[in-house]
Amino acid sequence: MCFSATASFVASGALVTSGVAIARIPKPKSAVPLSMFPVIFAILQFFEGLLWLNHRGFIADNYRSIAVYAFLLIAFVLWPIFVPFSVYILESGRIRRVIILLCQFAGMCAGLTNLVIIIRGPIDALVVGHSFAYVINIPDIISALYLISIIIPFLVSGNKGLVIFGATLAASSVTAGFLASTGTFPSVWCFFAAILSLFLYLFFRYSANRNRKIPATSSSS
Repeated sequence: MCFSATASFVASGALVTSGVAIARIPKPKSAVPLSMFPVIFAILQFFEGLLWLNHRGFIADNYRSIAVYAFLLIAFVLWPIFVPFSVYILESGRIRRVIILLCQFAGMCAGLTNLVIIIRGPIDALVVGHSFAYVINIPDIISALYLISIIIPFLVSGNKGLVIFGATLAASSVTAGFLASTGTFPSVWCFFAAILSLFLYLFFRYSANRNRKIPATSSSS
């Protein structure tokens, strides 16, 4: 995330709070992976906060290495695999499930390739302007598969709330592309996506309220 350690830790705390609130909302087991998004983003923001602290000289370089690897593994390996899976298990439409499954395959290719790239190195995180630029040599085709796996599953979902989330996620990607350089794009977009994940609280709250009203309507008729 851009700006400062304070901004990163405040965002992380807000995301954890949102994640705890979502955890208390009744939901089917198939929705649990999606409900974990805010907490996973909170972890990302926490590690970027550590990077800012190291940049300012408050913590040792040992923590910096851990933070860089943790951020890259979550952002570039976990996300492209976890996101399509989270949407797939919520989807009931056959054609939509096939499309999301193809996105899952794209995400597996992107995630596993990125894992190899991270292990081989070199990787680094440098401050450029007010953001961190992550040094990781990802081929353009893998970047394309990454974006497909993260955005398309939401856009083809049969749930209007998830489609809206996917549309705003795509818009945030374009915005981050205009505001950030190639190196700082992951940091800036993860920040935007983290803020958008707070929307999921409203999504789960609305779903829970709607499910409570349906039995009541049925019993009265």
